[in-house]
Amino acid sequence: MARSLLALAKTLCFILHVQSCTCGEAEIIGGKKVKAHSLPHMALLYNSEEEPRCGGTLLSSTWVLTAAHCFKYKIDTVRLGVVTIKNSKTDGFVQARKVARQYQHPCYNADTNIHDLWLLKLSQAVEETTAIKYLPLANTISDPKEGTICMVAGWGLVKVDIKEMSDDLMSADVTVIKRETCNLTKYNNTGYTITSDMVCAGTVEENQVVRDTCQGDSGGPLMCNGEQVGITSFGIGCANRTKPGVYAFLSKQHIDWINGKIKNESYSEECATQ
Repeated sequence: MARSLLALAKTLCFILHVQSCTCGEAEIIGGKKVKAHSLPHMALLYNSEEEPRCGGTLLSSTWVLTAAHCFKYKIDTVRLGVVTIKNSKTDGFVQARKVARQYQHPCYNADTNIHDLWLLKLSQAVEETTAIKYLPLANTISDPKEGTICMVAGWGLVKVDIKEMSDDLMSADVTVIKRETCNLTKYNNTGYTITSDMVCAGTVEENQVVRDTCQGDSGGPLMCNGEQVGITSFGIGCANRTKPGVYAFLSKQHIDWINGKIKNESYSEECATQ
């Protein structure tokens, strides 16, 4: 009898919309728990009060890429090799580094969310291990086509009504949506413009559970066909089928700026786009 009730509860949990589901294992807005160390490039960013706030990507031994708007959280420390937040200070696989220097993209605009990129220079090099790997960017990245299935990951909120980050690293698949579609009033009634330096992605099938990133996932990678093409930037709420997530696209201009900084910190670029 107990097993029958448990099976019924799980069935009801699946049927209910992910936003209102409070039973069963926690999920990143329609996603799943990531196998330990299967995303070894993932970084977890903490503020000076030791609170996790954003995600990021380890590009090299001393550089992490994240979202420029994470600046407001006063990020102080980066942890690599994290599986669960609760064990991040005691896990022998984890390496923690202080942030030595930081560089926002020169064209970043907090009002329009354009060029939402931020580079963090670590105080000490990170050693590559089985749990920690660098994910250097390609010199050029193709603009993902409409319908491309991509993966997002992070420790962000797993339920929109519970303002608490996930203890586990979670991932979800999202589908690329045309910018023209995302700029329609149905999808975007906030005044934000989805530009060529952004990627719009969410859930397009009506019979699918809505999959999305949420608060705390900012700065984490958008991976398409095994390649990082963007970083989690912003969205209107979470898990809303008509309000898909928006990601900063790693365009040629963005990659040139990132590589320029990594190779030579004195590299500067005047902003011609506002």
